[in-house]
Amino acid sequence: MLAFSRPTVNRRLTVGAVLALCLCAACGKEPPAVSAPRPVRSLVVTSASAGGGATYTAEIHSRYETDLAFQVGGKLVSVPVTVGTLVRKGELLAQLDQTDFRVSLEAARSGVTAAQAEFDRARSEEGRYRDLLERGLTTRANHLAQQTAAKTSRSKLDQAIADLRLSEQKLSYTSLRADADGVVTTVTGDAGVVVSAGQRVVTVARPSELEAVFDVPDAHIDDVRASSMTQVALLSSPTTHYPARVREISPMADPKTRTYRVKTQILAPPPNLRLGMNVVVTLKQSEGPAVIAVPAAALFQKNHDPAVWIVKADHALELRPVNVARYEADEVLIAGGINAGERIVTAGVHRLSPGEKVRLLTEVGQ
Repeated sequence: MLAFSRPTVNRRLTVGAVLALCLCAACGKEPPAVSAPRPVRSLVVTSASAGGGATYTAEIHSRYETDLAFQVGGKLVSVPVTVGTLVRKGELLAQLDQTDFRVSLEAARSGVTAAQAEFDRARSEEGRYRDLLERGLTTRANHLAQQTAAKTSRSKLDQAIADLRLSEQKLSYTSLRADADGVVTTVTGDAGVVVSAGQRVVTVARPSELEAVFDVPDAHIDDVRASSMTQVALLSSPTTHYPARVREISPMADPKTRTYRVKTQILAPPPNLRLGMNVVVTLKQSEGPAVIAVPAAALFQKNHDPAVWIVKADHALELRPVNVARYEADEVLIAGGINAGERIVTAGVHRLSPGEKVRLLTEVGQ
């Protein structure tokens, strides 16, 4: 029977215990977890035209808007209209004090009466001297003098009649009347104010012909000139469009805003269109080369060059450079680099890496 020393036995027990602990630890350790694919929002791109169109917010004005003023100066005694009043042709808009003009009219009438009496007397004298000349009782020189006096009195009578007509005309000028049917858009004078001849008092617009007026920056004015089709839509009904055409483009920019004023004639205005309403004008341009519109958030910068993340068939990512045709307000038009039907990532592009596997989120409408 073999005998072992105590130190040898203790050493063997210690080694066995360590091995047992290692085996237990190895059995309890879990395998490394595999990271789940990153969820991403994506979009299948489609081709479009680079022509597109531009939209502007415009205000409805009347094509014919007239500033009315008195042809004589005086004191305003009444303005029976206000902004928004519908007026008919010949209706009274404002009235000046007529006192001085009536005095001038009476004086002109008295002048005509006096000139008529003088002319009648001179004509009677000329007839009497002509009869005396025929009978040889006066000289031809006396008769010619009476003829001259009759002609002079006739000229004075004509001048007095002209002064009377002018006084009557000036009296009529003290009443400001509408020259056409329309609506009052501005009233700048009030009772008691002294106005001069030609000073604007009332503005009348004709609602029969309406147009949309808007301002265009210098960078886009050439696009407006090249517009072939124009449409106008109400803010309350943006899906309903009415045909229109650009009637006038200002040749000079506004000195303050540096924009050009554009007037668009509405060919068939809706019945609920009113002066001062805001509308949306769409200027359609000619068709351009095929492009692909992507959301602005889908664009990624690689070495200062634009690129997008392409989701391949196995859901792996590929960073592909693209050629940008034009930047819009909320989207980018791509002229090359991707094809219609390919899927791109539309959000969170700065947290992705090439070759990474992703999981597609279900988008509304897909």
